[in-house]
Amino acid sequence: MTRPYVVTSLKQLLAIARSGREDIIDALALLGPSTVTELARFIGRSRHALYYHVRALRACGLLIETRPSGKGKREAARYDLPGRPLSVRYDLTTERARRAVIALGCTRLRSAARGFVRAARPDGATVDGPRRNLWVARWKGWLSDRELEEANRHLARLITLLRSEAGAPGARRRPHEFTFAIAPILPKGRRRARTP
Repeated sequence: MTRPYVVTSLKQLLAIARSGREDIIDALALLGPSTVTELARFIGRSRHALYYHVRALRACGLLIETRPSGKGKREAARYDLPGRPLSVRYDLTTERARRAVIALGCTRLRSAARGFVRAARPDGATVDGPRRNLWVARWKGWLSDRELEEANRHLARLITLLRSEAGAPGARRRPHEFTFAIAPILPKGRRRARTP
């Protein structure tokens, strides 16, 4: 198992916040080392549409490229993550870093909406019961510090369930995505963040 990798640089955060790039990172987290053709097949996009994004992610250190050694036919480069799990540490100390965090949040929520729309089909979605796999909800409520800590423990447990070893899907394992947003409700009079 590889070591965790935490994105802390603004350059890397801005690279991830571009639409489609986190799909590449997510695919590698699920599949393990892959060629651009394998990534394109899994994501459902043409490989030509991915090359630019793969190069940009590699240039800022978010992808590692390997080429098989040996003689004979030249094999395609394989790409992998610099560590697993790959996570992002938010920095809200400067306006530029804050805007990058907001851009990443908006990109993730748009990606979740696209995934929800694709999955909302009777041949793949289960909408009730213990094996429910399609759900979108929004709740507002009151939390004490202790309750917020408990909520974060539950979220961390869900994330741990999803962070299994990379590899091909098995007969009993299928890829799923989980996106969430948690934020304190601030008074309306406070300055609102601009969305990108």
